[in-house]
Amino acid sequence: MRLFLLFIGVLISFTSTAQDFTSNRINPILKAHKEYFQFQDHSKNMDSWDCPPKLKNNTLLHFSFLDSLPLNPSFEEDLLTKFISNECTDYYSLLWQYQKSKPIYDSILSEKSIDPQYAILPLIVSGCNPSLKYQSDKSGEWQLSYINARKYGLHVDHWIDERNSTTLATIAASNYLEFLNTYYLNNEFLVITAYLTSVPYVNQRINQLDTVNTITFFNALDPELQGYFSYLRSWSNWLTHFKQIKNKNLLIEDGKKSVTITDTLDFSTISKFMQISEQEIKTLNPVLIGKTAFPKTNTDFYLPEKKATQFNEKYDEFIAFQKEETIRKQKELEKLRKQMESGIPDLNTHKAVTYTVKSGDVLGKIASRNKVKVSQIKQWNNLKSDRINIGQKLVLYVPKNTSSSLPEEKVENKIEVKPKVAKPGKGQPTMYTVKNGESLWLIAKKFPGVSAENIMEWNGCSDKISPGMKLKIYAPE
Repeated sequence: MRLFLLFIGVLISFTSTAQDFTSNRINPILKAHKEYFQFQDHSKNMDSWDCPPKLKNNTLLHFSFLDSLPLNPSFEEDLLTKFISNECTDYYSLLWQYQKSKPIYDSILSEKSIDPQYAILPLIVSGCNPSLKYQSDKSGEWQLSYINARKYGLHVDHWIDERNSTTLATIAASNYLEFLNTYYLNNEFLVITAYLTSVPYVNQRINQLDTVNTITFFNALDPELQGYFSYLRSWSNWLTHFKQIKNKNLLIEDGKKSVTITDTLDFSTISKFMQISEQEIKTLNPVLIGKTAFPKTNTDFYLPEKKATQFNEKYDEFIAFQKEETIRKQKELEKLRKQMESGIPDLNTHKAVTYTVKSGDVLGKIASRNKVKVSQIKQWNNLKSDRINIGQKLVLYVPKNTSSSLPEEKVENKIEVKPKVAKPGKGQPTMYTVKNGESLWLIAKKFPGVSAENIMEWNGCSDKISPGMKLKIYAPE
C-alpha cells in the first residue's frame, strides 16, 4: 500500500511539474515567437507540411544521458500533441527557425571543437528567437546572462544588446561551453545543467550529494530543470525520428540588406515612409534595443532587400520627412499637454456640448445630470467660484456613447483639431488619385508650395489616406 501511495505521489509530482513547465517556459517561448515573427505568413507553406510529421529511417546522434533519465513519458506525449495541434504550426515554425540558424551554430561550434549536439540548446531555451528576454537577466537565442555575455566579449548597453545577434551570441556561447566541457570533464549532463543554471548551482549540488551519478543528480534538481530535460529529450526524439523541412521549402526567404545610416532613425517613421511594419523592422534588427537606430553604435541596420534599395535612393527625402514628423509629433504632444492641463478628456471618446444656464441651475445639478464633476466644469470654463449667471454659456465634455441631458451645440474646442469640413482653395483644383504606398507628405512634394496640411484642409481629411482616394490640389496663392 505504501509503495502504491509513493507511486501516486511521484506521478502527481511529475504531472504538476510538467504543467508548470509548460505554463512558465514553453508557452512564453511560443507566444514570443508568434509576436516576433508575426509578419511572416506561414499559411502559404502549409501544403508542404506533413502533419503529423512523417517518420524517417535514419537516426541522428543525441545526448546519450537522456535515455537514462527518469523522465515523464506522458509529458512528452502531451508536448507532441500540443506542438502538432493547429496544423502543426508551432512545430514547423520553430523547426524552420532552428534549421535556418543551425548552419551558423554548427560552423561556430566546430571551430571550438564543441560537439554539434549542443546546437539544439537555442531551440530549447528560446525557440531560436534572437530577441527573447523572459527570464531574469538572460536574453537572445542562447539565453546568455549579462555576466556571461560581458565575460565572453559581448557588448550590452542602453542602445544595443549583442546577445541578440545570432553570430556573436553563438561565438560567446561556444566559448562558454568550451569552458564548461573542460571544467566538468566533458560530462554532458553537468555541462547542460550548468549552462541552464550556473557553475555555483551545479557545484553546490555536487557537494550536497557527494556524487555526480546522473540519476541521483537529476532527482535532486529543481522541478523546472527536470522539465527542461524532458523538453530537450522531446525535441531530440522529434529531430531524430521525424523528417525535417527540405531547404527549398523553408517558410520565407531571408532577404535583407544593410542600410548605411548617418542620422538617428525612428522605426515608426521608417514604417510610415516605407510602408513596412515596425515589427518586421525590429525582427530584422534584434540587436537594437528599443525602436531607434543610432549611427554611433556602429551596428548594421537592415531592411528587406527591396525596401533597402528604395530607402537608400530616397534617404535624403526620408530625413526631411522624419524632421516634419518630429515637428508634427511635438505639436501633438503640446496639444495633449494643453489638453491635460485644461482637463479636457480625449476628444475621440468625448464630445463637447454647450449649455445655457437657466433659472434655478447650480453647478452641482448640471454636473450630476451629465455625470461629470463640478471641479471639471469649473476647470473647463475657467470659473473661479461656483457662482453662475442666467444666460451664461458653459462648455461640457461628455462621453460620446452616453446621452447628454443637454442640447448639443457646435463648440469651438480650446484644443486645435484637424478640420473635418473641407475648406477649398482658390481657383480650379487638380484632382489627384492616391497611389499605393503614398503619404500626404510625398504627394505634397509633387506640388511646389503645397504642404500636407494644405491638402488636409482642402479635402477635410486627416493624414490617413488610402490608394484610390481622390484629392483636390489647389495652386498656392
